[in-house]
Order: sequence, then structure tokens, then C-alpha cells
Amino acid sequence: MNRGRAKRVLQIVLVVALSAMGVGSAAAQAAKIGLVDLQKVLVDSKKGKGILSKLQGDKDAKQKDVEAQEKKIRQMDADLEKQRTVLSESARTERERALRKAKTDLRRTVDDLNREFADRERDLRERLIRDVTAVVRAYGQKNGYVLIMEVRAGGVMFGSDQADLTKEITAAYDSSPGSEKK
Repeated sequence: MNRGRAKRVLQIVLVVALSAMGVGSAAAQAAKIGLVDLQKVLVDSKKGKGILSKLQGDKDAKQKDVEAQEKKIRQMDADLEKQRTVLSESARTERERALRKAKTDLRRTVDDLNREFADRERDLRERLIRDVTAVVRAYGQKNGYVLIMEVRAGGVMFGSDQADLTKEITAAYDSSPGSEKK
């Protein structure tokens, strides 16, 4: 959704929400509206850091495997170059074929790992966002907010520091039960 449309949708949502609640102009000023930076909650919260750190650890472990494969391929290539003149035509052809296969296998492994980790990261972020959204809803209801918007997706151009609930939501998320599961 483009920013202009998002801004217009937000304006409509605000008008409809306040109208549906029977909020007049004087009461609208007293309505509690908050802002949350979900990305910051995910990155700053203990739970988010833990989950993203585990994913990074898994990536690092796989990267070591990839680097070991790359080293093996470089060694195969160096050995082939050293022995190229003394190898028979069939032996040289066989080694070249094995080297090409190893390079192809490595490319496929890297592509597969990139897809796997992109999918895992997307799934983890979606789960974290669902968990944080539940925390935001509970926080908003408990504290009498009429509206709590996500800063980045909502297209918020300005929000006062008093409206920013990111720290409170991060703390509430970290203390919420049940969202630590893998």
C-alpha cells in the first residue's frame, strides 16, 4: 500500500473509530492514542533478541560448513592445476567433472540455505509480530487506549514522545507468558 493511501486509510479509521464511539471533538482530544515501533520491540526485547540470536547461530554454523566445502573445492582446483600436465586425458576429465559437480553442489547448497533461512526468519518474525500484537491489544485494553498504531506500517509522520509506547510494550512482551516457545 502506498504512503498516500495508507495515510488516507488511517484518517478514515480514526474518524470512524472516534465517530463509532460517539466521541465529540472535546472528547477526541482526551482519547488515548499510542504508537509502537514493532521492529524496535522485536530487536530490543529479550525474547526477540534470543530468538534472532539463535537463528544467527544456526546461520553461522551452516556458514562454517559452506566455508569448509569452499576450501575443499579450492584444494581440488589447486591439485588439478598442479597435476594437469601429468594426468592422463581421462583422469583430467574425471577430475574436472568432479570439480564442476562440487561447485554445482555448493551453489545449490548455498541457494537452499539462503531460502531456508529466509523462510525461517520470515516465520519467526511473523510469530513474534503475532505475539507482540497480542501484548499490544492487552496493554491497550488495560490502559484505556482508543487506538495504538504501528509507527512504520501506519505511515506515521510525527508522534509525540508521550504517545510512543515502544518501551512499555517491549517490557510487557518480555514479561508475557507463553511466547518463548520455538
